[in-house]
Amino acid sequence: MVKIYKAKILLSGFLMLAFALGQVPAFGEEQSVGNLFIEAYDRGNKAEMNKIIQDRADEVPQEVKEMVEYAMSPDASPQEQDFLFNIAGTMAMLYGQVTGDNRLLEAVKGNFKTLKASREENSIPAETVAKIKKELTDLGKGSWKIVNFSMDQESGLVIDIDVMDKNDKEGFSPKIDIKTSNLARDIVKKHLPNVKKGKIGWSSIGVGLKMVFLE
Repeated sequence: MVKIYKAKILLSGFLMLAFALGQVPAFGEEQSVGNLFIEAYDRGNKAEMNKIIQDRADEVPQEVKEMVEYAMSPDASPQEQDFLFNIAGTMAMLYGQVTGDNRLLEAVKGNFKTLKASREENSIPAETVAKIKKELTDLGKGSWKIVNFSMDQESGLVIDIDVMDKNDKEGFSPKIDIKTSNLARDIVKKHLPNVKKGKIGWSSIGVGLKMVFLE
């Protein structure tokens, strides 16, 4: 069954993530161990959290597994990832205390370590971003404006450049030649040699002019 995770703002103003299995439980239907645990966690009721794990220990490994799977999916925001790993880690820790089996907790830790490494790999220092933007703007001789500079796991590095529509005497829109686009790619690869995936795109008044891939 597919699990659905939704965000909610508590009255205290603290961002929490409500964990719902499949669909919202119908009236009288038993709540998932994940839902119950998050509610107890929200209230800060440690005794209730322990009791939930003790009473429904058999359900915990699968629940934690699916929490972690969602947290590591492209659908999860960083806030969701952090919250769910905190919940999954707490559940796994209490599960280890109840059953004496700490393998679940070690698995959660291992996955969180992988997630952190991925975040570091996809993060770009602000000074590097500033240097690339300046050099690209200089290459465009003042007619280029960087409207997007982002990095994610699926698309890699994506740079979108808006080109000022200065029509030439024949009335044609601006063009980005192969030499210029390759120079732009060289600028990016010079500062970010480890980035192997991504693209640079140029457009003018919503019309695509050129695209070059970093691969």
